[in-house]
Amino acid sequence: MPVTRERKEELVADLEKELGKSQAVILTDYRGLPTTALAGLRNQLRGKAGVHVVKNTLMALALERAGLPAPQDLLEGPTAIAFCYTDIAGPAKALNEFLRDKEVKVKGAILGKQVLRGAEASALANLPSREQLFGRLLGTINAPSTQAAGVVAASIRKIMYLLKARADQLEKTAAA
Repeated sequence: MPVTRERKEELVADLEKELGKSQAVILTDYRGLPTTALAGLRNQLRGKAGVHVVKNTLMALALERAGLPAPQDLLEGPTAIAFCYTDIAGPAKALNEFLRDKEVKVKGAILGKQVLRGAEASALANLPSREQLFGRLLGTINAPSTQAAGVVAASIRKIMYLLKARADQLEKTAAA
């Protein structure tokens, strides 16, 4: 049964909303993947990313309406699309891990208005996750105060050792 024009418009509008919420979109080939494997990937990425199988023509139309580039070379053949909402690296890593043992590859990605192809898109998986970036930022902010506390503590320790040595010296002279 063919999809009506109204239904296609609804699908394009839904895709456009997804694109508006997403920080990045990862396009992958899903040829040869069983439906259960695709469902497992959706469950694994739940909350981090949305995975959809869409018609390439509808996705191209949604990308154009959202003001994003619509790379025709990436929208060829069966395409599954991961919409990365809050974190880019986490879903990219999960997707690469999932596809590693299968004969399926990442076609590319759209990050902002930039199109990444092949290895560039796979490199997204090497980015630190959002939590790791926050940890690094916190460590960088906290480092000067930690160093200052260490310097103050070292100075106090030196004075304490000096006073202890002087007290030991006075005890020896008093005993003699």
